[in-house]
Amino acid sequence: MQENANKKIVIIGSGIVGICTAVELIDRGFSVTLIDSNDPGSQTSYGNAGVLTDSSLMIINNPQLLRSLFSLIFKRNTSFKYSKLFVFSRLSWIINFLMFSKKKHMELAAKVLKELQVLSLKTHKKLIQKTKSNNNIEAPGWLKVFRTQSSYEKYSYELDVLDKNKAEYTLLNSEEIRTKFPDLQIEYYKGVLFKNSLRVKSPLELSKNYFKYFIKSGGSFYKEICKDIKFINGHWTIYLNKNKKIFDEVVICTGPWSKDFLSNLGYKIPLAWERGYHHHFKTKKDIDISPAIHDVDGGFVYSCNKNEIRVTSGVELNFREAGLYEEQINEVVQKLKTILPLKNKLTKVPWLGSRPTIADSLPMIGKAPKHKNLWFNFGHNHIGLSTSAGSGVILADMIENKKTSINVGPFLPDRFML
Repeated sequence: MQENANKKIVIIGSGIVGICTAVELIDRGFSVTLIDSNDPGSQTSYGNAGVLTDSSLMIINNPQLLRSLFSLIFKRNTSFKYSKLFVFSRLSWIINFLMFSKKKHMELAAKVLKELQVLSLKTHKKLIQKTKSNNNIEAPGWLKVFRTQSSYEKYSYELDVLDKNKAEYTLLNSEEIRTKFPDLQIEYYKGVLFKNSLRVKSPLELSKNYFKYFIKSGGSFYKEICKDIKFINGHWTIYLNKNKKIFDEVVICTGPWSKDFLSNLGYKIPLAWERGYHHHFKTKKDIDISPAIHDVDGGFVYSCNKNEIRVTSGVELNFREAGLYEEQINEVVQKLKTILPLKNKLTKVPWLGSRPTIADSLPMIGKAPKHKNLWFNFGHNHIGLSTSAGSGVILADMIENKKTSINVGPFLPDRFML
């Protein structure tokens, strides 16, 4: 611990991954600084389903994707929208992404993501206690529902993956769903309720609580733009708006901005992003539903907190800085109106964020291939909240040159020729 105190580490990016990494490192005695031009947890980490689980194992680019590709491209689909211009401009990344849609890779990804999520859930539970965030947590936290027998039968492919990795869940029939969740206004055919899961009522509040713990533990935060970083005389110089800071080690946790940020250091990160929207609504009455609900047929997720509802859309492939395209989220809202008694919007316009996705759908965690004392921790796709705390643990192990408790090989940056 004393040796660690003499080492100054800077983490660039204060989303949930950056915050969890900062907390883990400062708990191990390092001198840690966070840098971000935005408030902690206010960007991509703000807009998500709010689920902590050990059972989000099926990556998007799996063999099923290839079978449904024609339908996704040519038929209307609420769960997936895309910009043709973006697809053509990033065609090489998309081809690379599709090349990972093989059974062997899917099975490997499920196995290592299971290990990472189990570790992460365990670590989150400790952090929730440390930061007194229990009032922000509901259990069970994750439910998938299916409107038709056909859609449920298609899900059998994912259930097989879950079974092979010993995920714990309970199957619910339509009557059991109706009994457990009487506020739902439609009848679902089947449900899958995940046992080892928690719902975070406010992901932003959780990020803030973790961040407050980090500051109370001696951490530092600079709300500034990081313009550049350079390795000079064995140390990293961080160039901010008006000054510069010197550190021993740098951790990049810049999510969907990581590709652009690291290009200045000569890295070609195979990263794109899945844009997503969400709206908040008041309801006509209090709703008593603990888990976040994934309406698989509708392609959206909704979660309830008494008389407030948050609904998140599926995937939109588009340029990161493109404007709002509200068609997808508006379609989702119309479907949600048939499920719950919505009253009025709490958000004038939908929130929009970008989920960082590496070509193989696995996060990039570990030592940078070309530089000394430079570390990556980004690319957590749509499960950043569920993998954030575990990512911080294994990265801290690697920085301390300790043996990690899980297999980190599939997450290491040198798996790509960067």
